[in-house]
Amino acid sequence: MSKVLKEGQLVFDFTAALSAEHFDEEAGKMAHCMKAVDFVVEWPDDFWFVEVKDPSNSKIPREFRDQRLEAFMVKINNETLFSNELGPKIKDSFLYLHLCKKLPSKPMKYIVLLAIGNPDPGLLLASMDALKLSSCLLGPDRSAWENNYLEDVLVFNELTWNESLKQCPVRRDNNPYIETEVFLEGRE
Repeated sequence: MSKVLKEGQLVFDFTAALSAEHFDEEAGKMAHCMKAVDFVVEWPDDFWFVEVKDPSNSKIPREFRDQRLEAFMVKINNETLFSNELGPKIKDSFLYLHLCKKLPSKPMKYIVLLAIGNPDPGLLLASMDALKLSSCLLGPDRSAWENNYLEDVLVFNELTWNESLKQCPVRRDNNPYIETEVFLEGRE
């Protein structure tokens, strides 16, 4: 199985990892009651849950792209992206792997790529804070959980991903082929 994974236009090179899978495709069986992150990646020292959000995908027809990016930014600013989408995805994915006894006993991280160009660094920091709350990084009384859960949550854009995670670069595949399902899925 290839460890070069693609989500929309974004291509991730996880060849240095022990394993990498397109989890939302593999865990499709749980779609009736749970949400899945895009990828799960195992490294020698930790395990990652990875979610990708790319509202500026150039495969989205131009007449929908600006509107979709604007709606996405509203969800970031009012934090519904975190409380309604990203938080439930990590909790459901963790629970699914836990119940299937497929979680490794190593530190786990939730990593989100917001492919929205180069936003203000303050937006990425605020997004990380909102993600920490929505993912229940901390347990009761804002203390660490007694059982293993997430060691950390991280939010990157494409530039900061490649600067910080050199072992698994991401690049954009700018193939001009238009996939209508990419933009139609957001028009519910």
